[in-house]
Amino acid sequence: MIIMKKQKIIIIGAGLGGLSTGIYAQLNGYETVIFEKNPVPGGLAASWKRKDYLIDGGIHFLSGYKPGLSLYNVFKEVGAHKAECVDIETYARYVDEKSGTVIDISADLDKFQADLLSLFPEDKKKISHFIKATRGLGKTDISEFGFKEPLELMKRRDWIKEFWQNRKALKYFMGKSMKSVREYVEDIHDPLFKELLLYMFLPSVPIVFLWMVLSFVSQKQMGVLIKGSLDFARKIEERYLELGGKIEYKSKVKDILVKDDTAVGIGLDTGTIHNADFIISAIDGRTVIYDMLGGIYTNEKINKIYSKWKTVDPSISVSLGVDMEFKDEVWMTIFKTTDPVIVAEEEKDSVIIRFFNYSPHFAPEGKTVIQVDFETEWDYWFILSKDKKKYNQVKKELAESTIEWLEKRYPGIKDKIEVTDVATPYTYWRYTLNEKGSYMGFLPTADTFTSYVEKRLPGLSNFYMSGQWSMSMGGVQPVIYSGKHVIQLLCHDEGKKFLAKEKG
Repeated sequence: MIIMKKQKIIIIGAGLGGLSTGIYAQLNGYETVIFEKNPVPGGLAASWKRKDYLIDGGIHFLSGYKPGLSLYNVFKEVGAHKAECVDIETYARYVDEKSGTVIDISADLDKFQADLLSLFPEDKKKISHFIKATRGLGKTDISEFGFKEPLELMKRRDWIKEFWQNRKALKYFMGKSMKSVREYVEDIHDPLFKELLLYMFLPSVPIVFLWMVLSFVSQKQMGVLIKGSLDFARKIEERYLELGGKIEYKSKVKDILVKDDTAVGIGLDTGTIHNADFIISAIDGRTVIYDMLGGIYTNEKINKIYSKWKTVDPSISVSLGVDMEFKDEVWMTIFKTTDPVIVAEEEKDSVIIRFFNYSPHFAPEGKTVIQVDFETEWDYWFILSKDKKKYNQVKKELAESTIEWLEKRYPGIKDKIEVTDVATPYTYWRYTLNEKGSYMGFLPTADTFTSYVEKRLPGLSNFYMSGQWSMSMGGVQPVIYSGKHVIQLLCHDEGKKFLAKEKG
């Protein structure tokens, strides 16, 4: 009997995309090894200890962690369902300091609608439309819509089947529903209602994105991680290792080795070379395509994506370990403040505070981690990082001004701070090499929503891409699906039947 040798795959990056890729590769009979430059898995799904406090700089919220959505089946396949979550009862609290108005974006859509109508009676028609659309999306399981298999493999009959299964929700992904939030709010009368929707997530995303998020919240299918982002990544890592996969940590890939337009291996920054039958990159796309591969294997579409598509703006997080409890605060509060904070020489009147008060794993008993987030821009922090002394000084000053801002809203907090941690866009770039420190890849817009990024590069054999830069939008769900898709593609190219579960 002839025993066929397993084909070997090298995967670059042990983020969620790389781990997912490894799992599906192992399930389909490949021998895999992941090379990761950091000492732990997860990539952007990161959390770290500061004394007795756990700082989470990764996943903000999650859907698919419990039965009821088809997405849960994929989470089970990769082991992510083992990560513990608590349901979000209130998506966010919005505070407009000028008017003194406080609005809770409740999971109870009846309550949320009633609150909006009492505050903004002139916008009754718009409120009704917004809530009706949110309810409508909740009547169909859309968690896997557009993700069942890679678009490269979908035939006409597949599209017809997909559309038929999601026919009740299709109208929410067409026409005016694909307007950006910024466009959708143009005819709203009350400026406060307008700003509430603009600040709810990202103003450039299609309005259907807000409906989807609130639909999941209302179905109790949106939650926050009890043990943080790294624990979530560890659950997927455990699944990968159980299947026989291997990970080489502290191993930074410098080069992708190509022979006769075929990817044959990688070179580490130590000079070590590793060969394989296939190479799959799950790291920053620009770094791989234009730096490691020299921009040789591109086409007009790829060049347009990397020159025209915007990335999600990076953020800066000031995290504080505080010897206080905040039991009455919701997990996330969005302030439209009358007292702007200066960030990167710009006034920021939008301040997001996350209270990690829903789990005992972030702080000792009676204490809390508070994280204050500001949207910022990349160039300022990247240039500043060249002068380490000045960079650290600016970080310190931002922490101090943020604490002063908090003291005015939560008197006494200033003297109760035990830990201070500041993570800038440069911090995230240094850790992940993600373009411009973006935490979620390409900015979701109407155009990217209806586009896809190919996982192969033209003219280069035996090379594939997974992770958030292989999808038209980032986030946990697309990234995990990217790993499944890339192995579906590979199996198709090799004439093999794809398996999503272990045999037997």
